[in-house]
Amino acid sequence: MKTLIAAGLLSVTATLAPVYTAQAQDAEMAGIELFQSYMDIAEQFVGFATEQEATVFLAVEGIVEIFEERGEEAAAIPILQSALAQYPDDQPARNIIRFKLRDLYRDTGQADAALAELQAILDENS
Repeated sequence: MKTLIAAGLLSVTATLAPVYTAQAQDAEMAGIELFQSYMDIAEQFVGFATEQEATVFLAVEGIVEIFEERGEEAAAIPILQSALAQYPDDQPARNIIRFKLRDLYRDTGQADAALAELQAILDENS
């Protein structure tokens, strides 16, 4: 009886071993692919961070995102308005900030202020 059980276990083990090995290899490949994706994203982020406009964009988006998570979108408005003063001669940075201000004004029910930001973009870029 013990021989029969041992033979059965050996048979099951021999049958399942390739399946387990294949699953382990698949899991390992998935982990490697996930890591490669992370490295690709990190490389892109570093590339963005070396460009001033991309850096301003990421910072503006980050500021607004934090206030949105708090449910305080309107609190980001004065911060972005003050950021405009930091970039008096950097039109791309001003455009990024003004477009985000437009979104915030629109999302907080201030359509006239949103339109004023769009008009400022037109005026400053003509």
